[in-house]
Amino acid sequence: RFRHLPVTDDTGAVVGVLDIAKCLNDAISKLERSKEKSNNAAEEALKASLGGAGGAQAAALQQLLGPLLSQAFSGQSSPTLRTVLAGKPSTIVSPSSTIQDTGNKMAEARKAALVVDDGNLVGIFGFKDMMTRAVAKELPLNLTAVSTVMTSNPESVSPDTSVLEALQIMHDNKFLTLPVCEANGSVVGIVDVMDCVYASGGADGWRSIFASAMECDELTDTASVYSARSGTVSRSIKSCRSKRKDMPVSKLRPKAPMVSISSDTVLSVAQMLASKRGDAAIITDSSGGLAGIITDTDVTRRVVAKELPASTTCIADVMTPKPSCVAMSDPATDALVTMVENRFRHLPVTDDTGAVVGVLDIAKCLNDAISKLERSKEKSNNAAEEA
Repeated sequence: RFRHLPVTDDTGAVVGVLDIAKCLNDAISKLERSKEKSNNAAEEALKASLGGAGGAQAAALQQLLGPLLSQAFSGQSSPTLRTVLAGKPSTIVSPSSTIQDTGNKMAEARKAALVVDDGNLVGIFGFKDMMTRAVAKELPLNLTAVSTVMTSNPESVSPDTSVLEALQIMHDNKFLTLPVCEANGSVVGIVDVMDCVYASGGADGWRSIFASAMECDELTDTASVYSARSGTVSRSIKSCRSKRKDMPVSKLRPKAPMVSISSDTVLSVAQMLASKRGDAAIITDSSGGLAGIITDTDVTRRVVAKELPASTTCIADVMTPKPSCVAMSDPATDALVTMVENRFRHLPVTDDTGAVVGVLDIAKCLNDAISKLERSKEKSNNAAEEA
């Protein structure tokens, strides 16, 4: 489980450094471009990414990266957004559509709405927009046009974009959703973070990728002991392996919870979240214990779509009661896999006493994981240049 591995020439002089994160990124990039759909696509892409590496180096990297790639892509190249969106319901509305009608369509499809005028994408309206721009401000949903609260002229991507490329775009721009349009401007649909995560390997693949990202912080930079006396690597790859300790949820740096009590109204909770720029609230009971969770998506699906009055509806009537949660000391990778498997975007985190002390957000966790791999790759490139 090395992160770095020194590379020597025929004389034993160190001429470079291999980095597992860089090798992983390179292998994924080659795999994306691969057209082959056979079961050995991941293996072939891995061999291509290793280039001229041979002998013990190639064998070690094959053992380290092979299972990860095979799990992440099930032996196939990364699917495109066109594949992901095939057969999915549309959430296209016109600029003159009311917020109420738009919310109904969003609730049915569980997707943000795309505002299209004369065949062209002119805006996007998401679940957080519904909660903060409409519900929290007490707008008359049946009388207000969605064009007055939408985000105008959003960026879009081609349906031939791979899910991994889409994840990178979301990461780079801090997007939670991405409209998808053909080259002629016609709208294909919209994908969110969870669509891409689920389509690019599911829980098993992401378990390996999340674990690799966390190890970028935890593993030592030394892969083997270099003997200055002989100029050769003095330990074998096999003898230097160490067991990876499961890192706790606390290493994921959960966000501080935004808390409301079960007797609050939907309106007061929406206004609290809007003021703090949040998208999920932890609901506690009269004794301070965890009673439930409410998200921006819940507000659209359980309040707006059902035409319930936000000012008089009790949050306890529309929250998700007794949500799944994890402890700060639980294995971080298990928590992330639980979120992927169950399509949870938020997961409450408790301390040893059972009190909620944080909330995991899958989008933040994904961004952090990608950032760590990118920083690792950059450090690897700098180290190779210096060597």
